[in-house]
Amino acid sequence: MLKNKWFYSLLFIILFPIFLFINLQSNTETLNNQSTNLDDVTNEEMEQVIKLNPDIMPMRVALANRYFEAFDYSSALPHFMYVAENSEDNDLKSLSLSQIGWMVYESGDKVTSLNYINESLRISPKSLLAETYKGIILIQEEETRDEGILILNSLKNNPALTKEDLTIIQEILDIYEN
Repeated sequence: MLKNKWFYSLLFIILFPIFLFINLQSNTETLNNQSTNLDDVTNEEMEQVIKLNPDIMPMRVALANRYFEAFDYSSALPHFMYVAENSEDNDLKSLSLSQIGWMVYESGDKVTSLNYINESLRISPKSLLAETYKGIILIQEEETRDEGILILNSLKNNPALTKEDLTIIQEILDIYEN
């Protein structure tokens, strides 16, 4: 039984950020695609445009997110770092810091990960992505589980989350609240 609990926990922890990010990215892409449909642009084409126009932040984030979704973190990281360091758009900066935080967490560095995520929340206190990542990270450790549960429970009341996101949050909570 314990093996299954950890297996499902790991599965949810990996899948939830992807589902959440895709849903949040869809909203961002709707705004960003008003002038260019990035679905029709390859990664290589985007890299060329970014090389010529390094401060084209929405395209840089869109490309970084493609890499992130493909778990190509080594390609995503430089783009997210550039946005985090150079963007004047707090939403893009916060999103980038959240994504960096999650990649750092996946590499095994919880403390540094939470530093990035907390900075994201400092910039954008209502960031669903940062709050979700923080809740997922904290719920996994016995000493921070209560805080993680509190964060994830508070997210359940947010109308911006999809039904699918809410279901995944509830499944994670069900695993750790028992």
